[in-house]
Amino acid sequence: MLLRRIPGKAKRAILISLSICVVMVLGISAKMRADGGRPIMARNSVTIGQMMNFFQANASYPSYYAGSDAPLLYDFCAMYYQECEAEGVDVNVAFSQAMIETGFLRFGGNVSISQYNFGGIDARAGIAGRSYSSVRQGIRAQVQRLKIYASSTPINRFNNPLAEGVEEAYYNKLSGIHGTKKYVEDLNTWGGSSTYYQSVLNMMGRLSSASTYTTWYNGVDYSPVYDPYYYANHSPDVKKAYSNSGDGMIWHFIQYGIHEGRRGNNSFDVYSYKRQYPDLRRAFGNDLAAYYKHYTSYGYKEGRAGTGCTTLRGATTVYNGVDYSSVYDYSYYSSYGDLWRIFGEDENAMISHFVNYGMHEGRQGNSAFSVRSYKLQYADLRAVFGNDLAAYYRHFMNYGKREGRAGTGCTTLRGGVTRYNGIDYSAVYDYSYYSSYGDLKRAFGEDDVAMLIHFVNYGMSEGRKGSDKFDVKSYRLQYADLRGVFGNDLRSYYMHFVNYGKREGRAGTGCTSLRGATTTYNGVNYSAVYDYSYYSSYGDLKRAFGEDDVALLSHFVNYGMSEGRKGNTLFNLSVYKNRYPDLRAAFGDNNAAYYYHYMSYGRTEGRKAS
Repeated sequence: MLLRRIPGKAKRAILISLSICVVMVLGISAKMRADGGRPIMARNSVTIGQMMNFFQANASYPSYYAGSDAPLLYDFCAMYYQECEAEGVDVNVAFSQAMIETGFLRFGGNVSISQYNFGGIDARAGIAGRSYSSVRQGIRAQVQRLKIYASSTPINRFNNPLAEGVEEAYYNKLSGIHGTKKYVEDLNTWGGSSTYYQSVLNMMGRLSSASTYTTWYNGVDYSPVYDPYYYANHSPDVKKAYSNSGDGMIWHFIQYGIHEGRRGNNSFDVYSYKRQYPDLRRAFGNDLAAYYKHYTSYGYKEGRAGTGCTTLRGATTVYNGVDYSSVYDYSYYSSYGDLWRIFGEDENAMISHFVNYGMHEGRQGNSAFSVRSYKLQYADLRAVFGNDLAAYYRHFMNYGKREGRAGTGCTTLRGGVTRYNGIDYSAVYDYSYYSSYGDLKRAFGEDDVAMLIHFVNYGMSEGRKGSDKFDVKSYRLQYADLRGVFGNDLRSYYMHFVNYGKREGRAGTGCTSLRGATTTYNGVNYSAVYDYSYYSSYGDLKRAFGEDDVALLSHFVNYGMSEGRKGNTLFNLSVYKNRYPDLRAAFGDNNAAYYYHYMSYGRTEGRKAS
């Protein structure tokens, strides 16, 4: 009907344009005409996306509708789809007819854009026709009028009330033609032209051939994150399943793709977006779909970058309300290969591991704090925390950094502890010296408390040297009075030096040979026949008794004399025995008796024993 209102020259141009595909459309029409023609009443044969793509290929959506109930082209096309679906009219018919009647919403004839009369209803030469209060009312009026023409089924009044202009009187007036114009080919009376139906069929054919690909889903334009051609080419599985269905493809993107982190176009990478903006990570966590939706609704308009970020920025240092930034940095901590493989870019999981495991394991969380260095450097902290590594991290966070304590730079233990159970062992012990024992270093490492405990409970009894200031062997060799009291109880020598010897000015080192070796055994002085230095020259005795002068003298008294061993340079048993027949007559082969005789009488009598 609008064609009747357009000037002749323009009308001819439109008719020529609309007839370009007439051969194709007539072929389609012929195919459908086995029962009379192309039905008006049929399931919607095109999608909202096709309608949008078709319209945009021919015109721009009028800005006039910005304040209407269809501010966007999507809203306009969706309304056509909904109204046709409600009444059972093929949307291809209604939408194509509207594009003919309005010149792709350009209008320009008797009917103005403000009338919302998309079907040119009741418009004739010099008469503008009907006006409607909204886009939807105008669409509904056209669709319901088509149904009145093509079907005897009543209008769906319950779900879709009568449109303005299809009031009861008019509905009753047309009752005689209900269902008499079932096919597009019967619409010539609508258009007032014998070729009107061909124009509609032509337009329908062009609309049917429009791409089904769309960026719209449930009223939202996902074009900032989605391009159907990109998605099809980069998701072969989706292309295989939905390549002929733009609605199916975007449905997959919304229902699955965004949750899987699939890329929908070349201008948005959800992982880049997530990495770059910590405020979004705090809000959305690992809900990937939320990032797509945020960029679509806000980020794109805010000028946020959708691509280009390859490393996590502004990673959190807060866990359960505590800021660990002084001892933790995501970039540093994630360089541990095992953690990266497990947690990757999950900053929350990474810091959770650091707090709950990493600190207890002594893992370094940033370049500014090494728990090993901190522990090595501060003896006061070791005395309090021992091997509770996590406590050192917390101390630095809460006190140490503020106190100006160094978090790095120390590679050797300083101020090794020397006090244990209230006793200061510094006179005989130094951590640095004692830890040079390989077995102890392997066992206790840099645990100065454990090292001192070993020294006190085992090292002293084993005669281990605890510092360069005290050698228990030297101390024992040098002081016969102590040997007389302690014998081979090595630990007692250490404790004597700690409690008395150092204060008395006794030397803790420097003696390599036994001094003042005892010659008295069970109250008897054997010095006339015995000298430690001489007697210890017997190899078997040296091996057996070493520097134990008491044990050596005991051997001499209990065995050596009976065996006739020489105990010093002054007494030779053979000489003494052979020289004095009176003694042989008295003692016979009782070798020990000769030694005792010389000690008690022979020497004072002037007898010679060598």
